[in-house]
Amino acid sequence: MSKKILSLAMALVLCLTVVSALADTEVIITGTNGPGDTQSMGHEEWARRLNEMGGWNAKALVSSEMGNTDDVLEAGMMGEPVIASSDPSRLAAYAPGIGILMMPYLLDSYDQLDGLMETDLYKSWVAELREKGIVLLTANGLTGWRNWVTNKPITKPEDLNGLKIRTMGNPIAINSVNAMGAVATPMAQSEAYNGIQTKVIDGGEWQIPTIYSSKFYEVCSDISLSQHFLLTCDMVCGAAWFDTLSAEQQEQLVTSCVQNYKDNQALVREYEQKYLEEMKAAGVVVTEPDREAFRAATAHLYSDPATTGGADYEALRTQLYKELGIN
Repeated sequence: MSKKILSLAMALVLCLTVVSALADTEVIITGTNGPGDTQSMGHEEWARRLNEMGGWNAKALVSSEMGNTDDVLEAGMMGEPVIASSDPSRLAAYAPGIGILMMPYLLDSYDQLDGLMETDLYKSWVAELREKGIVLLTANGLTGWRNWVTNKPITKPEDLNGLKIRTMGNPIAINSVNAMGAVATPMAQSEAYNGIQTKVIDGGEWQIPTIYSSKFYEVCSDISLSQHFLLTCDMVCGAAWFDTLSAEQQEQLVTSCVQNYKDNQALVREYEQKYLEEMKAAGVVVTEPDREAFRAATAHLYSDPATTGGADYEALRTQLYKELGIN
């Protein structure tokens, strides 16, 4: 979606509010996943909670209704009242160090995310993003493990050889997917279903709730639980807009955001299992691959400048493990 169309769409949404809400602070919470996705549920619940507080006119738009994540964030940096659902690999373009959170096999369980936002490393990334005009409201949104979604069983890196796999369009995602054997193919998520159906791509890598809500299981027969990325939902807005809010509004926005996505974590865990079982019942073949083989295939990326953006990910990993108490 072009920036001009994005601006027109945003103007239309904001113009369609009722007169009684004119005194309220308007904000649009955006996401790329479908309405049945747990991340989208989180956005809708946060909008509801903000509106319930009074003084807010919040609206959640999902399924890429406002365009892709990068366009929305750019609009926010220009002062538009929008909040984008981003992730560490995208934010690494502005603060290279935070990208480590998206590196393959950095963490082994969801529980290891506990305490992340209290670490000195995290606080330094928040400050670095602020200098670039981005306010990181929270990084505790859990989206889930990313897995291979294809039309053949994937048990080891060699099984991906020659397969065009849709991934996100940033160095961490592209280089990681290539290292694990596939041909990384960046593509808008909204185009991926048709891309698989028409064989432009051979599959993709997504988390279970997104595979289900976007109905990728209709065009793919196999899910391989590689769990190669742990995707978090990082809610960001532009400092240009955030700084127009009163101190009380800023506190409300941040506090409600952190609590909302913390609460949403339980929903993600629940629906991850629920959706996986439903897809199995629909005939999808679920495979447990050799994760250690995929881990070994990506180990060198922690010292690859093209992936890390020049940041020392090996040193950052050591520091992060120490701060999180991971041995």
